[in-house]
Amino acid sequence: MRRAAVLAGGQSSRMGQDKALLTLNGITLLEQAVQLLQQSGAEQVLVSGRVEHPLGVPDLLPHCGPPGALLSLLDWLEARKLLDDAPLLLIPVDMPLLVPELLQPLWQAAKPGVSCRYAGEVFPCIVPAAAGLLAHLRQLFADEVRPGGQRSMKAVFNFLDSVQLDIEPRFMHRLVNVNTPADWQALASGGAGQLENSA
Repeated sequence: MRRAAVLAGGQSSRMGQDKALLTLNGITLLEQAVQLLQQSGAEQVLVSGRVEHPLGVPDLLPHCGPPGALLSLLDWLEARKLLDDAPLLLIPVDMPLLVPELLQPLWQAAKPGVSCRYAGEVFPCIVPAAAGLLAHLRQLFADEVRPGGQRSMKAVFNFLDSVQLDIEPRFMHRLVNVNTPADWQALASGGAGQLENSA
């Protein structure tokens, strides 16, 4: 089964307001992300860090970044006996320029137990819904003396020996995050080029 999740539990500290609830073209960034994953072919969509959402999965360790969100997602799947090595596509809520065409190569490269992403990028990415990965993340967060860098997504990719795909140049601008009010203003005013340059 193709599973996917929106990572939406961040603090939005640089934005100064909840990024997930910002509205673009009449729809919140969160709902836009959910629709994107559904349109890309995900058969099950989850929303990390939003317990109030119908698709929500609560954060076990709030404010621990994407690896913490991944830990929570895998724990949720384990509780439902769904850790089957199937692909789990991850996107953050603050990448509103993503389109299904950008996610398709990741789905096509995904195989049971395999992680993949675009070369040099963190998101979007696919990780396996695997018991071994969950055990690894649990150990990372249980070990207080381990350096923070081991809790990064790049370290997770190293653990998984993640496959890196080439991205078509025409899609590069769609990998931009909206992190600040200036980023948001550039996007909301139709200035995708300005948004790209500010990243």
